[in-house]
Amino acid sequence: MTPALWPLRLIPRRSPPFLTGLAVTAGSLAAAMAVRGALLGWPAAVGLSATTFPALIVATLYAGPRWGWSALAVSLALGQLTPIGTVLNETAILAMFIVSASLTVVVSSSLRSAMLRLDEANAAQAAAQKTLEVTEARFRQLADSAPVLMWVTQIDGRREFANRAYVDFLAEGYQTALDYDWRQVLHPDDLARVLQEQVAGEASRQLFALEARYRRHDGEYRWIRSVSQPRWGPEGEFAGFIGVGYDTSDAKRAEEDLKGINDLLAERVDEALAKRDEAEAALQRAQKLEAVGQLTGGVAHDFNNLLTVVIGALDLMQRHPNDEARRERMIEAAMGAARRGERLTQQLLAFSRRQALKPEPVQVDALLKDTEPLLRRAIGEAVTLTVAPAAPEAVVSVDPSQFEAAIMNLAVNARDATPGGGIIRIETDAVRLEARQVEELPAGDYLRVAVHDTGSGMDAAVITRAFEPFFTTKPPGRGTGLGLSQVYGFARQSGGTATLDSTLGKGSTVCLYLPRVAPDPAAAPAAGPVAAAARGPALRVLLAEDDVQVAELVEAMLRDLGHEVQLTENAEAALAVLRSGAAVDLLLTDLIMPGDKSGVDLAREAVKLRTALPVILSSGYTGDVLHAAEETPWPLLRKPYGPEQLARAIAEVTAPVVA
Repeated sequence: MTPALWPLRLIPRRSPPFLTGLAVTAGSLAAAMAVRGALLGWPAAVGLSATTFPALIVATLYAGPRWGWSALAVSLALGQLTPIGTVLNETAILAMFIVSASLTVVVSSSLRSAMLRLDEANAAQAAAQKTLEVTEARFRQLADSAPVLMWVTQIDGRREFANRAYVDFLAEGYQTALDYDWRQVLHPDDLARVLQEQVAGEASRQLFALEARYRRHDGEYRWIRSVSQPRWGPEGEFAGFIGVGYDTSDAKRAEEDLKGINDLLAERVDEALAKRDEAEAALQRAQKLEAVGQLTGGVAHDFNNLLTVVIGALDLMQRHPNDEARRERMIEAAMGAARRGERLTQQLLAFSRRQALKPEPVQVDALLKDTEPLLRRAIGEAVTLTVAPAAPEAVVSVDPSQFEAAIMNLAVNARDATPGGGIIRIETDAVRLEARQVEELPAGDYLRVAVHDTGSGMDAAVITRAFEPFFTTKPPGRGTGLGLSQVYGFARQSGGTATLDSTLGKGSTVCLYLPRVAPDPAAAPAAGPVAAAARGPALRVLLAEDDVQVAELVEAMLRDLGHEVQLTENAEAALAVLRSGAAVDLLLTDLIMPGDKSGVDLAREAVKLRTALPVILSSGYTGDVLHAAEETPWPLLRKPYGPEQLARAIAEVTAPVVA
């Protein structure tokens, strides 16, 4: 407050006590009367005059409006003691005095209120300023103690505040730091990108972030990530940005170190995986060698048994040519051994997926009934066999011989696992399965063929490997490990699957699930040996067979059937016969031939030379040309075969020609 306004500081903020107001009012009136008495004489000291107005002002300002009005009333009362004069009308003068005095009191009262409000406003402003200074000091102290860069910008982008970390990063004075052009310390590789992102961020007036390398005062580039938040004025107007920047160099370095560690770890993992793959490959090679050893031993054992029967029977017939009864028995034994050898070969080919199945509609219950005598002879009398078919109307599409082989395998395995006095039960039933109710089978109607035994059972480790090829729990020389794997392969090739349920010491159950098909009136279970086909007309047969012994045997069978035979040992020789113009009514060729032409190639060229020439393909192993053979219109006669099968095949392919 200026010196001229210092008396206003004496104006009380509240109405003073009664005695204080009385003293102020009396003092101001006494001073006014003293001045009047000194100027006009003491007899006129109490009269009405202009000297009363300052007293009213003082009383109103320093004691309050009520004391101002009280002072006016006292002045009027005292003024009656002294005549005003004779020149002017006393009433008019009195009225003018009252009006002027009243206005003086009113104006003084208003002035007092205004001065009090002004003083209060000044006090509030001073308090607000002090609070602002304290707040700013606290904010600056907080900002300066923060380990991150902080700044505040105006609308035009100029900085109006920066904290200690900001200034220390540049190692410049405070004002210099505020005006510093950060483009001077931006890494050249980041400059263009950061400027573009900054312009876009500031133009958006929304929160935005930047990350780049900045050169610190010591010359080292540090990664700084800044986040700028818009700030708004009291009326909601944009006022600039508040920014925070923190050093991410250590995090970047840690990220690079982690990446390096990850790369190193990936390299080590790759090395470990490569070593594991090598170990697995070595293990697989060892397992293959072991499997081949098991297969070789088992198959050799079985074939040695079969060859023993065949060789022994032939030797006895050679030693006793005139003993007809013995010859018949030996022939029957040799034929039985040969058929078992054929069955074993078919199982091996089916397991290896090298021999295609020939599915046909079959009533399994009827087939099991026909097979039951053979099963009983294979199982023996030490174990009780029960065959309980319960699905007489169920028809499935399977290869009958492969189905019989699968059931025989299951029955023999059950016999080997079942002690004397045990029970083996074979049963069938028609079931309806939901999707994936049994392994990977889709929903549908199936025939379940179950083989139960009361044998020793299997533990969990054996169950998991039971269907593996060449896996067997039998002693060396007692099995090839192909039984259950052949059964599983047959079931899968037939559109179904096989399951195993077993408990150690309580027996096992193997179930075949085969999809049912619509009944076919022509479907009938496979019966015993086919009847010999009726002899047809004599044909001129071109035989292409590279195996000399097989060629001689087939030639003998053909001649026994009444046909003429032209024997060749490869495809080129057979084609030469056809090109020569020789008469040929039928081509019988092995599928696998020496040279660069297979039996399929020979047949194709043969029908080009002789358009209507009938062709029969023959093989015991189709190898890589299996698909090519299946796509041809010519039948495939499987080895081994006898005169009956050969005669039937010839009749089928030549029937249109003969007719």
